[in-house]
Amino acid sequence: MLVLLLALGVSFGIQSWIEAGVIAAVVCLNIVVGFFQEYSAERTMESLRGLSSPSANVIRHGHSKQIPSPELVPGDLIEVPPLHP
Repeated sequence: MLVLLLALGVSFGIQSWIEAGVIAAVVCLNIVVGFFQEYSAERTMESLRGLSSPSANVIRHGHSKQIPSPELVPGDLIEVPPLHP
């Protein structure tokens, strides 16, 4: 991107308007594509955060209890619900 901006400046400096216009169009296209990719990645991350489980069923000291996921520690036995075919 910096090389394109430098080339844009040089093209304007030597008054090569067609080259400058083409480079400016490429820079604008690059900005637009980058924005949409970033937006799509953000939406994907938000949907993945929604899939995370805020709590877990565990067996601690022989007793089953539901605790928040950040409180899981090594040694907890996590109860996983059966998968339905």
